[in-house]
Amino acid sequence: MPTTTPATSTITVTTRPIKRVIGAVVLGLGLVSCQVPERPLEPESSPEAAQQLTFESLRLHQADKNGQTVWKLQADKAVADVQTRQVTAQQVVGDIYAQGKPRYRVKAAQATVQEAQETLTVEGEITAEDIQDRTVIKARLLVWRPAQKEILLKGNLEFRQPKLQVKAQEAIIRLRDNRLSLRQQVQVTNQKPALRISGEALDWQWREGLVQALQPVQIVYTPEQLVVKAGGGQMDFPRQVLRLSQGVEAVHQRGRLRAQTVEWRIERQEVTASGNVFYTQTDPPLTVAGAQAEGNLAMRQIRVTRARTQVIPE
Repeated sequence: MPTTTPATSTITVTTRPIKRVIGAVVLGLGLVSCQVPERPLEPESSPEAAQQLTFESLRLHQADKNGQTVWKLQADKAVADVQTRQVTAQQVVGDIYAQGKPRYRVKAAQATVQEAQETLTVEGEITAEDIQDRTVIKARLLVWRPAQKEILLKGNLEFRQPKLQVKAQEAIIRLRDNRLSLRQQVQVTNQKPALRISGEALDWQWREGLVQALQPVQIVYTPEQLVVKAGGGQMDFPRQVLRLSQGVEAVHQRGRLRAQTVEWRIERQEVTASGNVFYTQTDPPLTVAGAQAEGNLAMRQIRVTRARTQVIPE
């Protein structure tokens, strides 16, 4: 019967360990092989010290059951704890692989690295760069789950592209379907169209340029200082269209529009609203309520169907 090779993790030591090691030592990260010094050093006196191995440099590598690399790291001045299966290292650099090819380049001046149950965890001041689209990510914690093809990120996250900046506290990158789930204090600053988006839960299909707001969201169109709030919705960046729902309020310095759903075509500044539409403006004073509306808020041109209009005298 054919046999299946289990996923493996190995550490290759490029220089001999500083502390004494006889033969080979098995860690949770895999097999540590090293050269024994010609003159063995004195053994450590404390039990805690005996559990740790200090290396001038080392390399860490994991492959899946098919022998494909899923991640590689190398580091300087590393301390490996045999009991906790944890490595503390300096100048950590390496790659996360997807479908056998490097996908993210990971760097950290100082980091704690741990591999358990086929999951890689790196904790520190981390910078990760998407090799495909050059998105630069900063985080405090990175967890790579090769089986699920997911990267979990936590702690003061920042995603940067030339025309886009995203901040959040937690995110999951799903490589299997190219989705980015952003959670907690999410802030998106986009240059074209010039939007600032904030909320607590946004899902991003980055190849299609679609953002789904799963919870209340606020959007500011900075050229017109138009502020829109909604319970949820979808933003289509390539077409510059926002489809908002669950109670929408758009506030401009010249007027205010409320409705259950609103489609906003940003480039032309056109809106289509439906469901309990209410529009008011100050110059000239006007209040309109109806079932549906369409027009341009910036130009104060709103047409409301089945309307009840109230003109406020000056």
